[in-house]
Amino acid sequence: MSEHTWWYLARSSGIAAMVLLVGSVVWGVLLATRVLRPHDRPAWLLDLHRWLGGVALVMTALHLTGLVLDGYVQFGPRELLVPGASDYRPLAVALGILSMYLLVAVEVTSYLRRRLPARLWKGVHLTSYLLLWTAAVHAGLAGTDVENRVYQAVAVVLTMVAVAAGLVRVLDGGGRPSRDQTASRSRAPVSLDG
Repeated sequence: MSEHTWWYLARSSGIAAMVLLVGSVVWGVLLATRVLRPHDRPAWLLDLHRWLGGVALVMTALHLTGLVLDGYVQFGPRELLVPGASDYRPLAVALGILSMYLLVAVEVTSYLRRRLPARLWKGVHLTSYLLLWTAAVHAGLAGTDVENRVYQAVAVVLTMVAVAAGLVRVLDGGGRPSRDQTASRSRAPVSLDG
């Protein structure tokens, strides 16, 4: 095994996690806004959205594993779990840790969605946009590939796709009506005037 194997694992899994996060957000926006209606299939969009988010979490775990096993910088549990504890690029690592916690919060509340108040779930889920930005800044400040042209191109494309998805979400006005809006509409008096 090469001495750089764990470094390659940390780099590739971090990049893969970022690509998967952007994909998950895009699919979440497509699901929430239904801008592709009548051609979309909500069940398929939801399954892919959940799968992308789950695999992003797995890639994040592989990223952390690679960092621990690579001997170049000494990362232990404290440096990986406590923002500001790392001597190596402390701001960048702190943003990575914040991103990880946001991802875990989004994923855990997604599995508990039916047991949580809709407002709480939606509030936590909307932090996905913050998660994208903290992960992107983390990658830009801590990543060892920032001088690589292919990496730069991928970062620009991911940023543009994330911004476009955010704009679609904002311009759509939030997508489907909330349960409260739907319930109030069903209780509204029906006018019999033509």
